[in-house]
Amino acid sequence: MPLLKTLTLLFLAILVGCKGSSAPSAAEQELPKVTTVQVAERETTDVDEYTGSTQPSQAVEVRSQVYGVLKTVKFTDGADVAAGDELYIIDPEEYQAIHNQSLARINLHDAQLEVNKAKLARRAQLVKSGAVSKEEYEEAIADVKSSEASIEAAKADASRTYIDLKNCVVKAPISGRIDKNYVSAGNIVTGGQGSGTLLTKIVNEQPMWVNFDVDERSTLKYMRQRKDITQLPGNLTALDLKCFLKLADEKEFSHEGTLEVVANEADKKTGTTKIRATFPNKRKMLAGGMFVRLRIPVSKPYQALMIPESAIGSNLSIKFVYVVGSDGTAERRTVTLGKQEGTLRVIKDGLKAGEQVITKGLQRVRPGQKVEAKLEKLEAPAPVTIQVNEPVEEKPMQPKPTTGEKPAIANPEAANPGTQPPPADPAKTLNPVPGTPSEAGQR
Repeated sequence: MPLLKTLTLLFLAILVGCKGSSAPSAAEQELPKVTTVQVAERETTDVDEYTGSTQPSQAVEVRSQVYGVLKTVKFTDGADVAAGDELYIIDPEEYQAIHNQSLARINLHDAQLEVNKAKLARRAQLVKSGAVSKEEYEEAIADVKSSEASIEAAKADASRTYIDLKNCVVKAPISGRIDKNYVSAGNIVTGGQGSGTLLTKIVNEQPMWVNFDVDERSTLKYMRQRKDITQLPGNLTALDLKCFLKLADEKEFSHEGTLEVVANEADKKTGTTKIRATFPNKRKMLAGGMFVRLRIPVSKPYQALMIPESAIGSNLSIKFVYVVGSDGTAERRTVTLGKQEGTLRVIKDGLKAGEQVITKGLQRVRPGQKVEAKLEKLEAPAPVTIQVNEPVEEKPMQPKPTTGEKPAIANPEAANPGTQPPPADPAKTLNPVPGTPSEAGQR
C-alpha cells in the first residue's frame, strides 16, 4: 500500500509540472540578425565586353643578307633600339676584297676606252686620205662602244658588291624593343632574301593593337553611333570611338584606346567581323600575344540602381532580394538584373533608391518575418563613362644609338656611288662608281 501511494503522488507531481510549462510565444522568440545596405543610385554607362589579343603595330625579323662569320653583337637583349642602329657585324674582309676588285675592273676598262678613243681619232684622219680602209675605221668605232659597255657592266657589278659589303653591317629596320640574340658571335650565318639566318626580332609596342571578334549587329551599332556620317566606313579612326582594356591581374578597365579598323568582310562561318583597336601603351604594360578584356561604351551616362551581388537570391530563373521595411519586416522582391560592375549589380526593375536590402543572413529569413537589421555603407566602384579626354599623339621612345666596335669597312656611307664622284685613288675608297643607286634606295 505505501508503495502504491508513493507512485500515485509521483505521477500527480509530474502531471502538474507539465501543465505549468508552455512554449514561448512568437513575440518572445529571438529575431534573426541580418546585414543590410541601401540601394545606391550611381552614374554608369552601358558597355559591351569582349576578349581580344594584343599585337605589336610593327614586327620585323632581322635576318642576315650575306654569308660569313658573325664577328660582333652590338646590342643588349631586350633593349630599346632606334631605326638605323647597328646590331651585328659580319666579317667584311672578303666582301671588301671583292668590291676592290670590281673597282679595279672599272679603271681597267676606263683605260682601254682612252686607248680606243685615241685610235679612233687617228683613223678618222687617215680614212679621209685613204691611208686606212673604211672597215678599219668602223672597227675603231666598235672598239670604243665596246669599252663604254664594259665600263657600264663593271659599274653595275661594283654596285652589287657594294650592297653585299654594306650588308655586312646589320642595322635595325624599325624602332622598338629588340628580342634576345639568337646567334652568338663566331658562328657562320647564311645570306639570302628569305632564307638568311634569323638573328633576332624587333617589335614596335607603341602603339599596341588589340584584335577581337564582334557580331554583325554590334559592328553596325558602333559605326552608326555618329549621326553625321553618310556611309559606314571601314576605318573608324575619324569616328573617335573609345574603348577600354583590362589586363588579367587588374580589376578596372584603366587603359584607354580607340577603335580603328573594321575588316573588309565578315567570317561566313561565325558571322563575326574582326575589329582592331589601338592603345598608346605609354607605360609599356602591353606585350604582343596577351589575352585581354575589352569594354566598349554603347550608351550615354545615366543614373542606375546598384546593389551587391551577395544580396541577390535565385529560384530557378527568378532573381529576388529581401527588402527590409521601416517596421523591420522582410519582403521578398523579384528584380530584373542589369550589367555587373565589380562586386555590384545594376538593377533595372524591382527596387527604389534608398531601400534596404539584406546582404548577409539570407538563409535565416522568411517572407513577412521581422528581422534585426544592421545597416552597412555600400562601397561602389568608379562609374564607366564615355566622357574621356581627347587622345594625345605620342611618339615612341627613341633610345640613344649604341656605341661599339666599328667594322673594317672603308667608309661605305661616304663612298656611296650615287652621291660622290670617283676619287683619284680608287684603291682607297669603297665605291667610286658614278651613277650607281644611292644608299637610300638600297636595302
